[in-house]
Amino acid sequence: MFTLSQASYDTKEILKWGGLFIAGLVIVVVFIQMFLILKNTFFPTPPPKPTVAFGKLEPQLFPASVTDKKLTYSINTLTGALPTFDNQVKVFKIQAFTPDLLSLQNAKDKVDAAGFKSDPTQISGTNYEWTNTDAAGLSQKINMNIVDNNFVLTSDFLTNQATLSGDLPSQNDSIKTATNYLNQINTLPSDIDTNKTQTSFFAIQNGTLVPTTSFANANVVRVDFFQKDVNGLPVVYAQPDLSNINVLVGPNGEIFQVQYFYQTPTNESATYPVKTSTQAYQDLQNGIAYIASYNGTSTTVSITDAFPAYYIKSQAQDYLLPVIVFEGSDNFTAYVPAVTDEWINK
Repeated sequence: MFTLSQASYDTKEILKWGGLFIAGLVIVVVFIQMFLILKNTFFPTPPPKPTVAFGKLEPQLFPASVTDKKLTYSINTLTGALPTFDNQVKVFKIQAFTPDLLSLQNAKDKVDAAGFKSDPTQISGTNYEWTNTDAAGLSQKINMNIVDNNFVLTSDFLTNQATLSGDLPSQNDSIKTATNYLNQINTLPSDIDTNKTQTSFFAIQNGTLVPTTSFANANVVRVDFFQKDVNGLPVVYAQPDLSNINVLVGPNGEIFQVQYFYQTPTNESATYPVKTSTQAYQDLQNGIAYIASYNGTSTTVSITDAFPAYYIKSQAQDYLLPVIVFEGSDNFTAYVPAVTDEWINK
């Protein structure tokens, strides 16, 4: 006969063995986790091999370096050593454009919104030029590629004294003025990081632009628009503090000059092996680098930082390629191509 004491005993036994089972299961799980941690620490799973799906890439082309001095380098980072980078990085295909029957009309509509009503002159197969004189007497020309809608606007502001009278807009108002103007012609791209937008001041002296740090002495505000990071890496240009999309704003909000050269990466990408920081530093020492800025008079540069980035040049390119950026004393900045040499056409 099943009694209450028997039920109590059976319950205790079930709880005891159940508890032991659960405790054993926990120990097994903890042991497995510790084993996996130790395995990944001492025998980590290697990353997948780079896909290199685009094959060998064309060499990156840079402008002439800002100095032809033979420079020597020393490492002066916070740690005393160069940082470690991932051994591979994505290379992105750049969006390509093809002409169609409406390309010229679409371009006409864009420049018409900015006041250019004249008939265009064909400069090349895809480039057309319009002229205009605005209400303030400023003579302007706009040269646009009707396929990708990149354009350059120039004017006679350096010699047209009438346009220099009036108040220069504040930095914030200059940014708004530049943004509105670009939106008239070719909508400001969605991958522009407005938090990175920069302004700089220039005075006009003897018919040339001269940088100045004082807004009170300035005749022109330059507004530079920078693209957002790509794949977690910053985008850099030929001049580190300037971009390929920039506007010169004058007194009374006059638009003196615009350079609009925009390239956007697509989602199509392939991974490529990249140089270590040590290999890139060796290239720098050997002169295999583009020196983008340097204000020093010495031939010795102290390297204070290095990091990977993507470089966008001011001419059309097929792929968005990485560089290793070196920064140092006296406003030194240099770019070293990052993809390993065996994947670059020589």
